[in-house]
Amino acid sequence: MHITARRISFIAAIVVIVTMIMSHWLFSTLLFRESQGTIRLVVTLATGIITYALTLKVISMFLISKVRHIFQMIHKPDEQTDLESKLKEDQPLLKEVELEVTKFLKTQNQELNSKRDLERYRQDFVGNVAHELKTPIFNIQGYVHTLQDGALEDEKVNRLYLQRASDNIDRMIKIIQDLDSVYKLESNQLTLEWHDIDLFSFVESMIDEMIMITSEKGVNLSMESEIDTNQLITADPDYLRQVFINLLENAIKYGNPNGQTNIKLFDLGEKVLVEIKDNGPGIDNKHLRHIFDRFYRVDKARSRAAGGSGLGLSIVKHIMEAHNQSIKVRSTPGVGTIFSFTLEKAKNKI
Repeated sequence: MHITARRISFIAAIVVIVTMIMSHWLFSTLLFRESQGTIRLVVTLATGIITYALTLKVISMFLISKVRHIFQMIHKPDEQTDLESKLKEDQPLLKEVELEVTKFLKTQNQELNSKRDLERYRQDFVGNVAHELKTPIFNIQGYVHTLQDGALEDEKVNRLYLQRASDNIDRMIKIIQDLDSVYKLESNQLTLEWHDIDLFSFVESMIDEMIMITSEKGVNLSMESEIDTNQLITADPDYLRQVFINLLENAIKYGNPNGQTNIKLFDLGEKVLVEIKDNGPGIDNKHLRHIFDRFYRVDKARSRAAGGSGLGLSIVKHIMEAHNQSIKVRSTPGVGTIFSFTLEKAKNKI
């Protein structure tokens, strides 16, 4: 039988009524036969009240003993310190049990969904890693086997195949290094070394560092600034350099040959806004919400041909989050793409 508040009240009422009838009969026939009817009525009512209170007390103690087992099953040991306070007799017991069980089921569903998401992420991650490593490994295997089968003696192809094998090894190293970076970033093992950085000089050094890539692609890389040329920002210079390199390499490699890439700096009060804009083919809107996902590629064939690991933008996003800053992307197909992120101004000035 299910225990409900209505049934508890019904049982208590039955017990009280039976007790009052028996006490009235007892007092009328045996003890107070000659007494006035008022005294018998008062005694009968008092007996009923006492019986009702005792009945509720017994039922409450019984329910608490049963509910305590439920609480002990759904709560962890370190969460049972306030168990007795939850089981006070003056609390709406069944309502409290309903709330606790509902809370327990909600927590269990959240944990189950979290485990499912983690398992899905693990499967996707392992599958993506295997897929990304498979291509360079098979390429290296093919070149080495060809050289072993006699091409090593052929001066027309031996150096070419060795170079291609070397390029694929470099690609594997890049993937592994980026995987290590993603692991450290996502497991909160990243420790930032904060420094005050002259942003204007820093960006100029990034432009100089990109000179070989821009020369190969014929891309014009320039900077426009609306901030003071001596503006300091606070960041980790090594990780900030990685952000600029990843974004600039993407803009140059995947942009149009002989195109234009601009770095723009804007003053936002306590922060600086950095925009990296290209005039490349742009990104369709359906890809934008996935652009920072691990191993996500808008154009898979073109990305692999450019030697990317598919982790660069995910690393950028994690680095900016570690700096407590945000990064956004907007793009128009056929016009170009703009990545924008914020940086904290330093308290000190030059």
